[in-house]
Amino acid sequence: MIDEIDLIALLADHAELARLCDLLEGVADDLPALPADDDATSLCHMLEHRLPTHEAREHRFRETVFAAQSMPNGEPLLDRIRCRGVSQIMQAQDLIAALQPSASPLPATTLGYMLRCFFEGCRADMAFEELAILVLADRRLTPTASTLLRDSLERRCRD
Repeated sequence: MIDEIDLIALLADHAELARLCDLLEGVADDLPALPADDDATSLCHMLEHRLPTHEAREHRFRETVFAAQSMPNGEPLLDRIRCRGVSQIMQAQDLIAALQPSASPLPATTLGYMLRCFFEGCRADMAFEELAILVLADRRLTPTASTLLRDSLERRCRD
């Protein structure tokens, strides 16, 4: 069985990643003005550390929850989650390079596109992952875990 304690770290990571997405959306909304150097440095630090940490935790979660299960229909879902995690890290690296205070400024339209692709994709990926867990682990979720996951997914899809 999967209890809420098994989901807490993953959902806390999703909440932190959602906050980072909100900050990046604010940067995109403020373009063509760029963030102050301190803010840009802080965003770069979050991008550099949050995504690899998140991916590592997700990997451990998938290994713990799904590794021992035979899920012929679930493998494509888990493969998509893995691939999107790698893609997010690569996009974060591109954003770090673009947001560095010492970087040559990109045109606002280019930076805006990069930011929006990242935070919209990241939000969609979190919702997809939570939905995949609901589908793949449905019978193994305790009622409390199921409620926790459904509430998180509802918030994710509402934003």
